[in-house]
Amino acid sequence: MDDFLGFPANSAIIVTGAASGIGEATAKLAARLGLAVSCWDLSAEGAVATAEAINKAGGRAIPFGLDVTDREAAQAAMAESYEAFGPIRSLAAVAGPPSFRPGDLNESVAATIDCARIPTEAWLKQEPEALRSAVYLSSVQGPRYGAGVQWYTVAKSAIDGYMRSIAAMRPGGLRANAVLPDWIQTPRTAAFIEKTGGAEWPANPMGRVGLPGDIANTILFLLSPAAHYVNGQSIIVDGGSQLRSLAWMRMAEASGSAAN
Repeated sequence: MDDFLGFPANSAIIVTGAASGIGEATAKLAARLGLAVSCWDLSAEGAVATAEAINKAGGRAIPFGLDVTDREAAQAAMAESYEAFGPIRSLAAVAGPPSFRPGDLNESVAATIDCARIPTEAWLKQEPEALRSAVYLSSVQGPRYGAGVQWYTVAKSAIDGYMRSIAAMRPGGLRANAVLPDWIQTPRTAAFIEKTGGAEWPANPMGRVGLPGDIANTILFLLSPAAHYVNGQSIIVDGGSQLRSLAWMRMAEASGSAAN
């Protein structure tokens, strides 16, 4: 069978937010596809757990517990990753502040952008061996929806804009795209999802909330050579939730047909 994604032998990837949720799923899928994985997370214990699971399954991974907005820490982790794995062509910037936390708009937006910007700048300082690719985790909240926590809406719109600036930076040498999920069941969202009806989601055409693997699959495709002409795009992965507007949900609930 042909290897559709086409990652070269000895490929490696940086995954931020690798301790849980979408980041963990991305790191483990990358390892199953044969990539060496540098697992970055604010939770050192979580990063170690993800790396150990990958290594136990026959993959290659190293963990780093760090704040990805700390420039010196990011540069040190990047240097160690290159020493361990050689040139690293792929970056999955998944880490970011939780959407439910209260916070000052300016500070929270800056922190969210830095979760993408600081690892990217450390990554781009390394000498490229070939075309490189980055994927940034954005959200439908902000680029597509305006409701929700204000700082999060603004911050995720900014991530989309930052991605496009990177996509245009080095013609022929660098690709960048963003993935925009809707509700995904992760440790951060589990309590809210349970409180609001559980994993079944009648308003979504797929009938459920998303899973971390749904997003990881898209991230790895966008990073792969199979997507070599996809650049500067914001890819919505929401099960089709945008197809059903708030007006539709209200009418369906009123008529008792929301699950149909």
